[in-house]
Formats: sequence, structure tokens, C-alpha cells
Amino acid sequence: MESSSPVTYREHRPGDMGIIVQRHGVFYHNNFGFDQRFEALCARITADFLDNFNPALERCWIAEKAEKFMGCIMLVKDPEQNNTAKIRLLLVDESARGEGVGTRLVQQCVDFARGAGYDAIGLWTQSDLVGARRIYRKAGFVLDKTDKHSSWGKELMGEHWKMTL
Repeated sequence: MESSSPVTYREHRPGDMGIIVQRHGVFYHNNFGFDQRFEALCARITADFLDNFNPALERCWIAEKAEKFMGCIMLVKDPEQNNTAKIRLLLVDESARGEGVGTRLVQQCVDFARGAGYDAIGLWTQSDLVGARRIYRKAGFVLDKTDKHSSWGKELMGEHWKMTL
């Protein structure tokens, strides 16, 4: 029975990046009105991850329940900040909201970053993403700065969050 199946977490494997891009594109279009440029950004992020993947410093985790996608997250080396990692592409399937999947995915990143010897983790999110912001704050991230931008067909308030490890 699917509802009693536990959520499991694994590293990425072939085919996962296409699912990540598709899920982000559909979810953010349907729920926030983001246009196709957001999906294109997700495709670039996943392609860059695969092209430059350093397993000593980076990870992508997939959450599943009964082999069904429940969520994802990436931790990548920040090319602009010394010894800093970045969280990318956190997404929790609507059917898994409130089950701690997002919290666990973020904690996977924090734990891995500490083990890899990073000094800090940064991330960029949007002020409208209340659930994600709550997860980041609960994990110990602090809002560093904000910036208005007109991306993905909308006026948005971008937020840069940081955690010192």
C-alpha cells in the first residue's frame, strides 16, 4: 500500500534530471505563473550539474515513495564564493507536503556540506515561496539580501539566504 510506504532518499541516476526539469516547469507554472524561461533555467542548472559534477563536493538527492518522485534538491560548489556551496532546485511534490521531505532534503545538503569541508551554504529563492523559506529558516539559514527582478514573466522579490557552517 503506497500510503504506508516510507519516503526514501537516494542520489541521482540517469533520467532524473529530465524529471527534475519537468516537475519544476509544471509546478511553478501552475502555482506561481512562471513562464518557460524558468523551465529553461532549470534545464541549464541540471545540465551544468551533470557536465561539471564533482562527487567529492556536490550531490543531488531524490526523495521517493513507492518508487514515485516526492522531491529533489542539489548541493553544488558555488563558483563565485570561496569554499561555499549552493542549494539548488529544492522541490517537494504536493502529495508529500507536510511530511518533512523538504526538511530532510535540506538537512542532507547541510550534513554533506559540513562533511565536504565547506565554510558556508548559500541559496537564492523567491519571497512568494513561503514553504521553502520556512524550511530554510528552520534549518538555520538567515536572509542575507533581497533583490527585485522581472524574471519568468512576473515581478518577483529574490532572496539570498546564507548559513555559516
